[in-house]
Amino acid sequence: MKKYVYLAGPIAGCTADEGNSWRYLVQDRLPHNIIGISPLRCEPLKKGMVYTDDGATDPMWSDARAINAKNWLDTESSDLVLAYLPKYMNDRRPSIGTIIEIGWAIGLRKPLIVVSDDEYMMEHPLIQRNASWRLDNLDDAVEVIIGLFNDYVNPQQEGMLRG
Repeated sequence: MKKYVYLAGPIAGCTADEGNSWRYLVQDRLPHNIIGISPLRCEPLKKGMVYTDDGATDPMWSDARAINAKNWLDTESSDLVLAYLPKYMNDRRPSIGTIIEIGWAIGLRKPLIVVSDDEYMMEHPLIQRNASWRLDNLDDAVEVIIGLFNDYVNPQQEGMLRG
């Protein structure tokens, strides 16, 4: 059995490294059969551009309707949503898309992990009330994901309760 984790987080205004590095870090730490799903998988960024530059990605995938359809599919199809909302500097705005995906996860009753170093974000009443876990680092998020799903994807491991 496989479990899927949607990796929601900043894209607009990010370079390929900024948009992908944390996602690679999380996926590399997840065991076999726990799959991180990146919203950037269909949007290869052209060299030297950021995700908001005109022509930065294939127009088939960067159209507003295509982005919405893909991100909704990913949120709806996942077993858990990990939303990464780092504090922004250098005039970057918070990730509006990630906030919408958090709302979708709540509406779909998906387990939700919010990771942020932004106290204002983490203390917002709707994040406090609706996030299953509010964490300040990705390592703890990976630990939670493995704790939740490892027995589902590796049922032969010792220690699993058998009915």
